[in-house]
Amino acid sequence: MRLNLHSYKAALVTLAAMASLIVCLGFTVARLFELEREFRTDAMYANTWYVTQAQFEAAIFAESLARAAGGETFANPEHAPSFRADILISRLAVLLEGPQGRTLEILGVSSDLKQAYLQLTMADDILQGTIDHEAATRLREQIRDLSYKLRDAANRIVWLSREEAVAKRSNYLQVVFESVAYLSGIVLCAAFLMVRLFKGVQEASQAKQLLKQEQELSDLVISNISNQGIVMFDGQLRCLLWNPGMEDLLTIKPDQAVGRRMQDLDRLFAKEDVVGALTRATEGTSSIFEDESAASEGHERCLEINCFPVFMAERKLGIAFIRDVTEQWLARKQAERQNFDLEIKVLQRTAALRQAERRLIAAINSASEGFAAFDWTGKLLFANDQIWAAAPVSLWCREEMSLTAFLQCFAMCEGADRRLVNAQSPFEELEFDLLMKKDTWSRLSLTKADGATIFVRLTDITGYKQVARALESALARERETTNAYRSFVSMVSHQFRTPLAILDSSAQRILRRGAAMTEDELVTRIQKIRNAGTRLTRLVDSVLNAAKLDAGTIELNPASYNLVDLVMDICERQKEVSAQADIRFDVPDLPARVYCDGMLIEQVVVNLLSNAIKYSGNTPVVEIKIWMDGSRAFCSVRDWGIGIPADELPKIFDRFYRARTASGIAGTGIGLNFAQRIMHLHGGEIQVESYEAAGSLFTFDLPIANADQTQQAA
Repeated sequence: MRLNLHSYKAALVTLAAMASLIVCLGFTVARLFELEREFRTDAMYANTWYVTQAQFEAAIFAESLARAAGGETFANPEHAPSFRADILISRLAVLLEGPQGRTLEILGVSSDLKQAYLQLTMADDILQGTIDHEAATRLREQIRDLSYKLRDAANRIVWLSREEAVAKRSNYLQVVFESVAYLSGIVLCAAFLMVRLFKGVQEASQAKQLLKQEQELSDLVISNISNQGIVMFDGQLRCLLWNPGMEDLLTIKPDQAVGRRMQDLDRLFAKEDVVGALTRATEGTSSIFEDESAASEGHERCLEINCFPVFMAERKLGIAFIRDVTEQWLARKQAERQNFDLEIKVLQRTAALRQAERRLIAAINSASEGFAAFDWTGKLLFANDQIWAAAPVSLWCREEMSLTAFLQCFAMCEGADRRLVNAQSPFEELEFDLLMKKDTWSRLSLTKADGATIFVRLTDITGYKQVARALESALARERETTNAYRSFVSMVSHQFRTPLAILDSSAQRILRRGAAMTEDELVTRIQKIRNAGTRLTRLVDSVLNAAKLDAGTIELNPASYNLVDLVMDICERQKEVSAQADIRFDVPDLPARVYCDGMLIEQVVVNLLSNAIKYSGNTPVVEIKIWMDGSRAFCSVRDWGIGIPADELPKIFDRFYRARTASGIAGTGIGLNFAQRIMHLHGGEIQVESYEAAGSLFTFDLPIANADQTQQAA
């Protein structure tokens, strides 16, 4: 089974966790055994006991020597100096030869004890007889020194044992900490392995469920394939699967087929070639063939049998797809019969074609167009007089007339490209309009008729080119006229809606109220109608100005205006048709006098304001800000509407262009283009900042009017 990278990594992590668990457990057990061995081998008390026993025997021996020096006789032999000397010698031998000797060497008293042991051994002969007073006294002094040395050795053993105990305690604490750390590692590794085990059980359950679903799906697919039969069998050709398609083909139900030998089901599977194909499929070889036989109804039938090997659960199985192709088989037999008839007709028509070929050659020679035929290698087969009379051919190809040389003759003509120079076998189909000489055009076309013959045609198209130029010129003028008409209609539709809406609103108000209106209200409404009419008149002038702008004949009539009053007057008129809009102002207290064409700038502000309201939903909020900086006055119109995508900002001022966020909102796409062109006439420009679904900010600037311009306007 093929493992993916994720499964491979998971297996490595699991093995690493198991290895960590084993290592931590091994180190913990080893350290505990080492600690137990150190406590078990504590020899402090044994060493102390041996030294004190030797010291005790030295004291008794010294006492017996003192009694012997005083002339005392010993009734009990065990109290005699010789006997006590033997006991002391044996005690010293134990100290020096056993494991206690290594301890005495560490303490540095081993050499003194060995010297005392040697002296006692040499004095053994003296002790066997009568000891004089002087020898006993001298030996007693030596034994007393030995006793002192043994006492110091015992003290040193106790001190060394205390140091070893401190070291063992420190080592014990270290082992405890290490054991805690290892136990923590064991717990973590065990927890990780438990999680992996739980996850593995879950994954196995999911895989089992998925396998079950896939098996159900495959059974469903096989059972619902009715256009062809599917049968699966083992190495003994026993049926394992029989789908409904097989039931339709052989009228045998699945419960009657599964478990039986294929040869016993139908005579189709008893045929030698069918049995061989089924057997080879179980051995790993695929095959496909057709079986022609008579159906049970008596008519002819042809079955297409596809046999394939299948390896499932380490078993070699086979599967066969059987499809009824009787219609295709009958059609093929009918086609074979017709082919024979066609061969007869071909022979009959070959003679007619040869006669037609002769007639065609005669017609080509008399045609006004140049015509030539080449084989697939570029060798000339036929060329009429018009080809030989062509200027490039008559100059360059009289001696050699291959297709490559023929095409290269026309490579220097206007309209040709490098394909004529690089033309080599196999040749591709070409078609060029070439300027042969001044005001004389010809069309050179290369076509392949049957994959082996290449035809070249040279046609004079001078008249066609002249007519085409005239038509292109007329078409260009027509397009200019159409674009101007479309621009005019779009502009009228875009700009006339606001005053017309005001007229309609005021007229409906007067009709509804009638005599109930007060004189002041009636005067107000009539004044709005007059203002709207004036607005329409001004828009007509602006439409004419737009046409002049397109034609490049617009007249700019600049004067001094208060930009604040101009903008606020436009906003008041806009509220007549957009009462739901919340228009906010941030303007300076002092007048912002600018030098501009008021009519054109008004159209710029109306366009920006109407766009801000239109693209801000049902409750639009628009903020208008005016400020001055240096010699320029700035006006910005901000909304919090649908915004413009960042990738479309560079194209937003193109004529007829609309952002994709404006889909479903009425508009023509000429307003911003017209406004930008007006600002270019004033030496300014409209700047835009926008974010999709966060609104837009449009800003334009105008020159501040100086004192002379203001006085002249007044």
